[in-house]
Amino acid sequence: MSHSARHLNPPGLMDSRRFFSQVVVAPSGTTVYVAGQTGYRVDRSIASSKEGQMVQAFENVRIALEAAQARMDQVVSMTIYIVDYSEADLETLALCTAACFPAHRMPASTLVPVPRLARDELLFEVTMTAVIPG
Repeated sequence: MSHSARHLNPPGLMDSRRFFSQVVVAPSGTTVYVAGQTGYRVDRSIASSKEGQMVQAFENVRIALEAAQARMDQVVSMTIYIVDYSEADLETLALCTAACFPAHRMPASTLVPVPRLARDELLFEVTMTAVIPG
């Protein structure tokens, strides 16, 4: 039995390795679901720029995972929501994911452009699922 996830980018699918894996086969173990994280800081202030909110949201996920004794490299899936999305947002997103995940172990991912999040000030939200091998 494997104790780490397998990250696959099979021939016949677009090369997405800079941003995500096309398929992640999770090991058996404990699944950790992290609620949508945004640009909120611990003092309830919100990062003012979309880029700042992206960085803060990824940091918030790291904090949440650590509370569950999980790590970013155990994330198998993420869903990203971006308000007023443009392709320019991909560069900041690529920097955030590169800082969090080894290039050969990107989680499976879905990006959803949205018109609005829970508050007008929020421009970015990410939710992740991790698996702690059993």
